[in-house]
Amino acid sequence: MRWGKLTTLGNMGPRSVGALAALLAASAFAGPASVATGSTLSHTVRIGELQRLSSGARVIGAMAASTPMHVTIALKPRDPSALAAYAQAVSTPGSSVYRNYLTPSEFAQRFGASAAELATVAGSLRAHGLAPGAISANHLSIRIAGSAAEIERGFSLTFRRMVLAGGRQAVEASSAPALDRQIAGDVQAVIGLSSLAAPRPLSVRPGLLRPAASGRVTASTHPRVATGGPQPCQAASSAGASQGGFTADQIASAYRFSGLFGAGAQGQGKTIAVYELESNDPADIAAYQACYGTAAPISYIPVDGGAGSGPGVGEAALDIEQVIGLAPKANLLVYQAPNANTDSPGSGPYDLYSRIVSDDRAQVVSVSWGSCEQQQGESNAQAEATLFQEAAAQGQSMVVVAGDSGSEDCNGAGGVPDPSLAVDDPGSQPFATAVGGTTLNSLGPAPAEIVWNNAGNASGLLGVQGGATGGGVSQIWAMPSYQSGAASSLHVIQADSSGSSCGNSGGFCREVPDVSADADPGTGYMIYWNGSNTAGALQPSGWQAIGGTSAAAPLWAALLADVDSSSECRGSSIGFANPALYHAASRAYASYFNDVTSGNNDFTGTNGGLYPAGTGYDMATGLGTPNATALASGLCADALQVDNPGTQVSSAGQQVSFQVRTNAPTGTRLSFAASGLPSGLSINRSTGRISGKPNRIGSSSVLVSATDRGLSLRAASWTWKVQGAPTVSRVSLSGVGSGHPA
Repeated sequence: MRWGKLTTLGNMGPRSVGALAALLAASAFAGPASVATGSTLSHTVRIGELQRLSSGARVIGAMAASTPMHVTIALKPRDPSALAAYAQAVSTPGSSVYRNYLTPSEFAQRFGASAAELATVAGSLRAHGLAPGAISANHLSIRIAGSAAEIERGFSLTFRRMVLAGGRQAVEASSAPALDRQIAGDVQAVIGLSSLAAPRPLSVRPGLLRPAASGRVTASTHPRVATGGPQPCQAASSAGASQGGFTADQIASAYRFSGLFGAGAQGQGKTIAVYELESNDPADIAAYQACYGTAAPISYIPVDGGAGSGPGVGEAALDIEQVIGLAPKANLLVYQAPNANTDSPGSGPYDLYSRIVSDDRAQVVSVSWGSCEQQQGESNAQAEATLFQEAAAQGQSMVVVAGDSGSEDCNGAGGVPDPSLAVDDPGSQPFATAVGGTTLNSLGPAPAEIVWNNAGNASGLLGVQGGATGGGVSQIWAMPSYQSGAASSLHVIQADSSGSSCGNSGGFCREVPDVSADADPGTGYMIYWNGSNTAGALQPSGWQAIGGTSAAAPLWAALLADVDSSSECRGSSIGFANPALYHAASRAYASYFNDVTSGNNDFTGTNGGLYPAGTGYDMATGLGTPNATALASGLCADALQVDNPGTQVSSAGQQVSFQVRTNAPTGTRLSFAASGLPSGLSINRSTGRISGKPNRIGSSSVLVSATDRGLSLRAASWTWKVQGAPTVSRVSLSGVGSGHPA
């Protein structure tokens, strides 16, 4: 099934980046478009699409009319092609705007909906009995709160309670929402009308139905490994030895964090946002910190009322503790929102992304929740993609899971087995770094790893443990340029690549994952979670091993925060990491990554072993697992920055001497260039000093670039105002004694 049409990037708009857009147009992303239906005589039009129901689903009744609901209207950005181009350019080494990140207010002004559009949409909603609430900071969404009956009347639909074939209940709208024709073209999606594709926590406990593989080397055979970072207490170490799980210091040793820790790069001064659709017990986190002797500050930020209270199922505890163990000096912001559930759908999952991105308080975002890509729907996927593009434009690293159902991500999602090939959302999003999973058989370093695929449970039904790393080919998105342009030696484009699933007949589709880390619960991570009384007697209490790609994603989030805080990056955040990751791999793959070459992620065993691991990139483990300390230098190699001095003011006819400043490493030889300088001024190409006498009054938009010997290009732009030369008038002089000059 084809999910969207291929679109090309248009002009980026501002002169300083306009030429770059033309270069990027050849490697555009494919994006799903909203489907609008309605007769030419009707004043309303239905947008979006119904989400896919599995066979055997049946209606069991209506949703109670008084049920409170939160729905969000996601608006199209101003000039979507320009947004995609800028998000790509600002993240791509060698681009003239590389890491020239926008603030949220700059983003809203440049890409958000106009005030007139927002007013028109709000007015239309009110006319249909809806109550539009706050407008998001990016000017791209409007929240609506109301009863189920009000939402049904406002969008001309009804809500149906369903029982899926596997027994899970969900709520689905009877039809796509109807909007006034005058605003339909401004709306990307109406989010929160279905709970069919509610994100799932992608953590896996040790298999209850499958013993650990014979001969597997586990944590019990390895002593605690000093890394320069946090060290575990005896209780955690003893539990790890008995359960086959690894403590944070052992994981740090395997992936060679030691050099980062030893150099003081432990996430200090950086903030990590943790995306959660469940609550957690702060006492669990406190117990973990007490064990490791850490004091990472944690703030909880509720969205749409938060995610309730209690210990949850352990997903949030896993995410938070993973980050603390590997980036112990980072600040943590735990954003919590309600998930769509069996009683009521809602826009909590989208609103949570929107709040994290609009706040722009975190340099790194860790997401351990996902759902089958096909169930998202085209319009919802595009609305989510817009937020991820904004995150990239603002310099936020979005690190997400690749899924725990192997190459068949929809398997069990609809309540029944589904062996068809599928990937996970948001892992397939082009502006997210998708993290797959391995089985860590030996710490090393270098670690000995194979593809994580515990294929003992191929049904994927709720409550039954198993799992395999997600990966494969997107059915929505075209292959982004960081993949299509990667060195041929990486084998990103290979025999299993395809352009048919996403409708990209002239090229290929987005491939997942991008990178990997240990995810097998049999060689999992030791966390502290004391919620077994609420989650079932089969689950342990206190220190316990856990896995899933939702354990691997926080590892990579912590790694990026550590790298951001390192001296190599010189204060510059990596931002959207994929272009830099593939660029580094193309230059010196073996130095930066551990190659995983054994296994596949055909979880059901019905897809011919797709997708097999191989040399370089593969759709089971991506580029591989990190050699963290070396990778830091690779990701920061292009950290050259040109400082923006702000608006400059000079006088006509007066001498100017202005030094352009950069944060280039000491001894770096740079070549400078400038455009838009006021008439009479010029720049010294070797020193970066601007001098001369401006001879024309007016205002100029100046763009100054610096290039190093490795052809890394950076630029900054600012306004330069030239005013008239000062004059003297009404001069008087008194009290001058004799003999003094007049």
